[in-house]
Amino acid sequence: MKIHEVGIDGKEIGSIELADSIFSLKPRKDLIKMVVDWQISRFTKKTGYTKTRGEVAGSRKKIGPQKGSGGARHGNITAPIFVGGGIAHGPKAKGKHTVKRLNKKVRKLGLKHALSTKTKDNKIKILSDKDFQNIKTKEFSNFLEKINSKSTLIIYDKKDNEKLTKNIKNIPNLKNIPEIGTNVYDVLKYNTILFTHSSIKKLEERLIK
Repeated sequence: MKIHEVGIDGKEIGSIELADSIFSLKPRKDLIKMVVDWQISRFTKKTGYTKTRGEVAGSRKKIGPQKGSGGARHGNITAPIFVGGGIAHGPKAKGKHTVKRLNKKVRKLGLKHALSTKTKDNKIKILSDKDFQNIKTKEFSNFLEKINSKSTLIIYDKKDNEKLTKNIKNIPNLKNIPEIGTNVYDVLKYNTILFTHSSIKKLEERLIK
């Protein structure tokens, strides 16, 4: 699978051959959704909390005699069947995280299918090392306009591309993450995915194992 390399003018200046087993799969939406749900569950706190009949305010006195009224037997007004009473079997989150479990092999496979989806839509590009090594903020903003990117995710090599990330950190609708942090949620969320040479090679090497 070949992915295009782009220069500062937004035009293609070459291509890099990458593994078909990562960037050229037939996307499986079920796998992708499974991984996205897992990611969301890790960062979403449960906030629902309801009071039981022992926690709501109200008299604990029996509201009527046990027998002789012709009606049903009742205890006090805090019972769940009365308006203003407690809730039976309600959520008791207390701000805890809901963490689903997902096999590491499935998470890796989900990322491969997400990358294949973006490759299929021609939304993955590789930045030319020569053109983007010392690029300024304004120049990079102009570059994004030329490639018609509404939102951009830059995946960089923490060792080699530190200067690039510092120069572009103030651009709106742009997020940059190190190669080791590449994840399904961000890959799908952003319109265009930009890799550096070293980051895409490291990612390929890690996912192909």
